Amino acid sequence: MSLYPHHRSSSIPIQEKQSFNLLRRFALLSFLSVGLISAVSAFLLSRFLTNNMLKRDAVVTMEFVQTIAQAENTRGYFETDDPGKTKVFFEAFFRQIATMPEVVRANVYNSDGSILWSDDDRFIGHRYTQNPQLKTALSGELAVTSGTSGKPLKPEHVFDRKVPFFAEIYIPIWNVRENKVVGVVEVYKVPLTLFEAIKRGNQLVWLSAGVGGLFLYISLFWIVRRAARVIRRQQEQLVESETMAAIGEMASAVAHGIRNPLASIRSSAEVALEEAPPFRATAEEIIHETDRIEDWIRELLAYSKPPSGTPAPIRMNELIQSTLDSLDREMKKKNVKSTLALDASSPLVHADEALLRHVLISLIANALDAMPQGGELVVTSRAEKEVGRVEISIGDTGTGIPKEQITKVFKPFYTTKPKGMGVGLSLAKRIIERHGGTLRLESEPGAGTTVFLHIPLAR
Repeated sequence: MSLYPHHRSSSIPIQEKQSFNLLRRFALLSFLSVGLISAVSAFLLSRFLTNNMLKRDAVVTMEFVQTIAQAENTRGYFETDDPGKTKVFFEAFFRQIATMPEVVRANVYNSDGSILWSDDDRFIGHRYTQNPQLKTALSGELAVTSGTSGKPLKPEHVFDRKVPFFAEIYIPIWNVRENKVVGVVEVYKVPLTLFEAIKRGNQLVWLSAGVGGLFLYISLFWIVRRAARVIRRQQEQLVESETMAAIGEMASAVAHGIRNPLASIRSSAEVALEEAPPFRATAEEIIHETDRIEDWIRELLAYSKPPSGTPAPIRMNELIQSTLDSLDREMKKKNVKSTLALDASSPLVHADEALLRHVLISLIANALDAMPQGGELVVTSRAEKEVGRVEISIGDTGTGIPKEQITKVFKPFYTTKPKGMGVGLSLAKRIIERHGGTLRLESEPGAGTTVFLHIPLAR
């Protein structure tokens, strides 16, 4: 019945196999998956936002340039072969385009991709074939891209270092009568306000993706963590049920095979005790040991069956007092003094009296076994109405339990007592939990042990 340590332990260490850790695998895989999805989503959305904002600005620029081109009737100049005419005209044309805000450069292409005019004379007359945006504009569609100064992707990307970023817009010029593209105007802009808005928008996109991904990861992790705990509890309950079934079969076989011979041995010892005074000490020892074996069998049978009973309103103070009275002789025999500090309100619980009495007897017996040279037993009760429960503590001034053993004392058949079976504290915990309560233990080697019971108050 006792699990308080003395000198030995009947527990045999078993090497546990490495089990599949669902929570750890999920934490790693979900982190990688959510992180990858968030990053890809943020990248695609930021690209879409950047392109869309650049396209909107480019449309405004295109409408302005095409309006000027239509007003100045520039279509004919794109198809002329006289550089002098084109240079004079396009300089006047560019002066109007230069009035547009944030424009830093302009190039004018004819229909075959040759530069008719540029604000940089080095480029006039050149023809660039590896220019996908120019090809797009010559096909009749507006093309826009962006670049960074100092990283030229095209020969014409030569700017002052004061120009950090630029937008490159290719505007098709149409001959409306013949319904064909006669040239392209290439405008370089440095829309600082637009780039700042794009930067803030991209930051917001990445921040939203990060926060959303983190929230999703935490939510999924919380759900799986709860599921893992439920699965672990169910596995423990399944193992416990299988263990209880095996113990029940073993206990029934042991009880059936031992109790009758044990009763005969005890009866013979009682006869010898009366008729053979020289063997009195031996007979008393036989009776004591047979009673101890009977107690073991009874405890084993009790542990193998699920706790059951008839719940009823119980005054805990009265139950504690009557239990201590029944053990008074044992306490005096071991020179143990009892101290009571019971709640004056006499808290009422709804439980099975026989089962709770069994728990109290088992815990007090453990405390007495921990004080073979005498000591003090302290029993308290306290109603915690704010949380709807009563707290009962049973403390001793015995040897205490080492910290490394505290987590093991609730395991079935773990005992450190020379004559213990190791099911008393485990059974007590099962009974208290069956009543909706909890049982925990605090101990300090050399200072004693205190067991705390928390049982719901009766409604």
